[in-house]
Amino acid sequence: MKLVQLRQFVTLAETLNFHRAAEVLNIAQPPLSVSIRKLEEELGTPLFVREPRGVQLTKVGEEALSSARQTLFYAEQVKRTVDESLTGERGRIRIGFVGSATYEVLPRLLPAFRTECPNIEISLEESRTSELLAGIQTGTFDVGIVRTPVLNPVQTAIDVLQTDALFAAVARDSRFAGRKRIKLGELSEVPFVVYDQSSVPSMHAITMLACQEVGFVPRVAEEATQLQTILCLVESGLGVALVPGAAAGHFNAVKFLEIADMPKAGVIGLGIVSVDGTTNPAAERFRRFAVQHMKGPPGAR
Repeated sequence: MKLVQLRQFVTLAETLNFHRAAEVLNIAQPPLSVSIRKLEEELGTPLFVREPRGVQLTKVGEEALSSARQTLFYAEQVKRTVDESLTGERGRIRIGFVGSATYEVLPRLLPAFRTECPNIEISLEESRTSELLAGIQTGTFDVGIVRTPVLNPVQTAIDVLQTDALFAAVARDSRFAGRKRIKLGELSEVPFVVYDQSSVPSMHAITMLACQEVGFVPRVAEEATQLQTILCLVESGLGVALVPGAAAGHFNAVKFLEIADMPKAGVIGLGIVSVDGTTNPAAERFRRFAVQHMKGPPGAR
């Protein structure tokens, strides 16, 4: 039994006439008659009563019609699911992200993407850039939203979604707290709280390079992995920190100062990363959507 035979059976049951059914199916009448006869022989019972002016369904044919329609419906569903999976309209994406992606990038991307692609299931997991890059390579994540620039991006494709600059975070009782801007060199004599070198190597390196470009090596008092921990240490008076400017509107316990002479090394951002030649169409669709969507203003859809 073939799907084409079931389709022919349903069409004949709806038209009750071989000639009209053949026209609907765009085939000649004799092959249709042969196909229906073979279906009846395979099932071991007539499905139609042949009459001079057409056909009528037998009792068995009436019972079979509902199942045939259901089978065709599910067959079409299978085809649609496969087609949508191949085009990235259906599927599952495992997205890893750094914490700072929650300030603007993810709130902008996720609602818009879910509206455009409601049949794609998304799972989210926060991690560090180094772990996200490793997870992309091992297949733990399909895409990652990471802090840029990325050190040693092996066999990955990276697209920048958002650019940012480092701000100086200082305690509210710091002698710098009354200012809005500061030169990076003015911080040469104060201790620094920096990103942990082993777990967040890119942000650690960016801080060190930015300071070195203006003529000093920062005196490291503490290292921490998470931005919130760094800011808590700053609030406690343990030092100043260079952090993404996007964080400025989300933490009121410390003061954020724009850096007037920020060197090129202090220009950072967020990017979307995936394996070159990913075999997950849904992930590739999300990557293309993210790049295009983040080009527009924050309120754009």
